[in-house]
Amino acid sequence: MRKHVVILFVDLVGSTALGESTDPEALRAGLARYFEAVSKVIWQHGGTVEKFIGDAVMAVFGVPTTREDDATRALRAAIDIHTVVARLREEIGTDFHVRVGVNSGEVFVTHQPDGQFSVTGDAVNTAQRLEAAAGTDETYVGDTVAELAGGTVRLTEVGPILHKGRSTPQQVFAIAADQSRGQRARQTTFVGREVELAELVSIADRAMERRQGWLLTYVGEAGIGKSRLISEFAVRRPGIHHIHGRCEPMNTGTYAPLTRLLLDLDPDWELYVDRLLGAEAAAVLQRLRSAAGRSDVQTSTGDVVWAMQRVVTALASTGAVAIGWDDLQWATEAQLDFITALAAACRSLPVLTICVGRPELFDTRPHWGGGRKSRVEDVERLSRQDLTALADERIRFNENKLHVSVEDLVDRAEGNPQVLQMLAHASASGSDLPASVAQLYEAALDRLTPVERLLVECAAVYGREFRIDAATATATGGLPDDLELVADRLRELNILEVAGDGEFRFVQSLFMQTAYRSMPKQVRSDRHAALAEWLVKHPEECGLDTPSVAASHLVRALSLLEEINGPAGRRAILREAAIDAGMAAVDHAALRGDPGRMSAALRLIDILPAGDRRSFDLGYNLLISTEPTADHALRQAGFARLDDVMAASAEWQLVREVPLLLKGVRAGEVALPQAQASAGRIRKRLLALPEPAQGSLAMVELLCAQVEADGGNLNRCHEICLVNIARCRANGRTVEERLWRHFNLQIAHATAPVDDVIRDARQLQQDFAGNRTMWRAATSVLAAALAAAGESDEAWRQWTAAEALLGEQSADALTAFYDRQYVARILLCEGRAAEAGRLWVEIATQLADRAMLQASFLHAAMRDFVYAGEILQLRYVAKQLEALALTPESHDVAQSGLAAKRAVESALAGDRATALVEMAKVFAIDRSEESPINAGFALAFEAILERVMGDCGASESLAEQARAAYHSRGASALADQVDTWVANADKLLR
Repeated sequence: MRKHVVILFVDLVGSTALGESTDPEALRAGLARYFEAVSKVIWQHGGTVEKFIGDAVMAVFGVPTTREDDATRALRAAIDIHTVVARLREEIGTDFHVRVGVNSGEVFVTHQPDGQFSVTGDAVNTAQRLEAAAGTDETYVGDTVAELAGGTVRLTEVGPILHKGRSTPQQVFAIAADQSRGQRARQTTFVGREVELAELVSIADRAMERRQGWLLTYVGEAGIGKSRLISEFAVRRPGIHHIHGRCEPMNTGTYAPLTRLLLDLDPDWELYVDRLLGAEAAAVLQRLRSAAGRSDVQTSTGDVVWAMQRVVTALASTGAVAIGWDDLQWATEAQLDFITALAAACRSLPVLTICVGRPELFDTRPHWGGGRKSRVEDVERLSRQDLTALADERIRFNENKLHVSVEDLVDRAEGNPQVLQMLAHASASGSDLPASVAQLYEAALDRLTPVERLLVECAAVYGREFRIDAATATATGGLPDDLELVADRLRELNILEVAGDGEFRFVQSLFMQTAYRSMPKQVRSDRHAALAEWLVKHPEECGLDTPSVAASHLVRALSLLEEINGPAGRRAILREAAIDAGMAAVDHAALRGDPGRMSAALRLIDILPAGDRRSFDLGYNLLISTEPTADHALRQAGFARLDDVMAASAEWQLVREVPLLLKGVRAGEVALPQAQASAGRIRKRLLALPEPAQGSLAMVELLCAQVEADGGNLNRCHEICLVNIARCRANGRTVEERLWRHFNLQIAHATAPVDDVIRDARQLQQDFAGNRTMWRAATSVLAAALAAAGESDEAWRQWTAAEALLGEQSADALTAFYDRQYVARILLCEGRAAEAGRLWVEIATQLADRAMLQASFLHAAMRDFVYAGEILQLRYVAKQLEALALTPESHDVAQSGLAAKRAVESALAGDRATALVEMAKVFAIDRSEESPINAGFALAFEAILERVMGDCGASESLAEQARAAYHSRGASALADQVDTWVANADKLLR
């Protein structure tokens, strides 16, 4: 048959020379990737590869189905072909360049028995001639293609070219280099938003000029023109780098919108970021891979924001950046927190964070979009005049074949341009105009063929963006093998658009929702369950946070079945599947440091049967959440819901005290002896139960370890840590194991051999490589341990790395100053006791509202000034300790510190008995029996006192014991300082 089509012809430049200069195997591999890349681009734009001719590829747009925008599709494909070939050139190091020719005209189409086809005609030959005439990396376009494209792609005039064998020249154009990626294949005229667009352009210009970031939110009903406003902005400002993420109702992971944004940045975004950032890329990619679910390395919101800010900073070095977030009405609290944090991190960059959503967004976050450099704009309905202009255009577009007047279209559309277009489409198909918007979308759905409707319904279960193979998995039959043809037809109807390789997107979210609601709830439930099963089997193919998405679909499947009081047996099966998937999702979120973990736990609690023992595991998960921004109200809400689920459980009532005691101890509301007694009582009663839950035991063990550590019982705490590390390792509880090892590291640096501390700290550095807070804490301990082992240079290198993170990260003052204590420990190991003492004082001064830490750090300063022989500094710090406003717990620490001054002064006065009594008080907190390192400090202190009192023999004997204590744990640097400390006693006598 004869058809009018668009032909695209692409060929390699200088392939003969390439063959001479390139190894045959390498060239063959490169050509295979070239053909694959070019073919993929052609398919994505709706074309069909007709044949390969040597190094050339010939494609047809218009077979098997003609589209009104085939010319634009072909030109867009040509642009993207040059892009992918340039990327391929960089990736494989082969000097690939192409020329492209695009022409249109009538051809004869021959269909083969195997379903393939071939085309012949002058239009094909002319496309090849255009390609041959083009320059390297250029695309030449025939005049008819330029006319059909209608300005949707920017072209420059080349002039007339007389092709070989032709009697008349052809007017030829070239695709311009300054294309905007924001242009769409076909748009109605932009009307009614010029004021909003002018304001947006003005803000963008100001952002570029002043290098300042803005958070902009556009709110309006579906179809009102929010997305069109943003796409028009992209056309008006082509120099801005636009990237988009999207929120989806079934993908509740905190970083799900970011995953979409990264794929929009580049389908192979890891390679893109690696090239963009160079040496800095490794640290950034580590965090982004975790966020995107491609790695189990733990991270945090702060780390992911930092990583993405580094990417945006690099993009902004060459111009402004617009980060778009679509469908914010479906965002979770954690997703909104992430988007807000990233926008805040980009405030000093020329970055526009542009959010689009419906009014329901403010049900979730009433005060969204407030603050400096922020703006929320309502996108209002179009005026009657503007809508009339659109209606006129639609009627002209359909060649006056619409069976409706302009006035009817405008009246029914009620200011909504998308509704107007659908009304026009309904009229063009010969249908009466629906009475309501809901009926409008239902009518559009009814006009589909059974196969088209089935695909749309299955896809609607997945979400606004979907993989075609995943949608197929939810169907119970009736879909053909070649679904691309069905999808192509739906693209012609403006229902779907290409979102990526094998992925499509609903153009209109309301159409998706209408298709979803049109299915019986039983069918929806079955399809959600089938999709969850597919996701679990194909985690690497969907590129999403699979556990979270699968759990969401199973929970939805269960809730739908409960709404219709479905079969009890099926509901029980779905409930178990949803709980298992939900537990996996909570664990996966914890593994990656996703702050949405607590929200996931709360959703899971809502479907637990009364008395379900998995409640203990969820309680433990709530207890150990380490995300700094974790909402304490969410944690309390979670425990309150678990109280309802476990109301009849005596075991739950017992362990329910654990979070209350931990909170009380940390806030100073529960005295430590009371907490220790309660922990012992709870543990004893729990172990007396026949089969206590693992979650119960874990909660109680955590309480016991904390109160033992706070009480200075380091060995007992160390034992508890080791038992729980082994338990977690045996049960595959990776997150809990890491947290127990991290807890143990804070204890083990005083109790375990230094080599063990160094080994454990390095392992934790790897485990927490994507979480700067946890990595910094492990690195600080590592630095002090290295210094104790005599590796001073490496110790400072590690501390410098940790300190750099303190500068980059918005760490709170407590964290920042707490970690600096390890510098004082390094200084002490290097023989700089006086500097160490002064640093302790400096840190304590910055912690005026933390009486316990202040007293502890001043206590350490007193000890180090004794080792330095600094009597005046000792007395100065004593005055500071005496001036503190103390709590009962910090009072004991302060008195222990003051005992150092009293011990020295008693020794100077020759009062041995009092000196030794006071010295014992100095080490009443950091007891010698709990740690050889502490024993070394105590023995060295006593050796100094004996020297002050004139008993050099006793002093030397004690010094020898101190050295032995340090050597027993591999702390050779501390052992080397003992003689210096003892010799400094002479300074105290002056």
